[in-house]
Amino acid sequence: MTATSPKVELRLVERPPSHGELYEQYSAYVASLGYRLLGRDGDVDDLVQDVFLAAVEGLSSLREAGAVKGWLATLTVRLAGRKLRRRRIASFFGFDGTEDDIAAPGATPEERALLGQVYEALDAVAVDARLAWVLRHVEGEPLDSVAKLCGCSLATAKRRISAAQEDIERRLA
Repeated sequence: MTATSPKVELRLVERPPSHGELYEQYSAYVASLGYRLLGRDGDVDDLVQDVFLAAVEGLSSLREAGAVKGWLATLTVRLAGRKLRRRRIASFFGFDGTEDDIAAPGATPEERALLGQVYEALDAVAVDARLAWVLRHVEGEPLDSVAKLCGCSLATAKRRISAAQEDIERRLA
């Protein structure tokens, strides 16, 4: 009679990326998302730095290494909202920065003009509504993802998107 040993199952535990790996792997994604949320190139570098500073502080609390991208997207949306609120206050006091051209390099003059008008209209929309609208209509995020990224319910996300759409249509009409 031979003794059989019990089967031992080895599991590889995925470790969270190091700070350098995190930045290297996701900085372009964060910058791209931030650029579309903010509508200005000048604020993106600061946003990316703020996101990765917050990420370094919170990386140890991340439970799943596979959730990094979504977690960074949530941080980006939250911090972009703060920047937009500060920008609105600065604008109120006359310290508004210059507008950047957000259009892609190959865009026609008509497309550039329309995109400029849309972002000008977005500057007047409530920040939470703007973030939800950009995530839905520019980023193409599904509604449940918009709600999660904005930290609100699905119904609230829908209301915000609808309110932003109405504001934009009214301002562009």
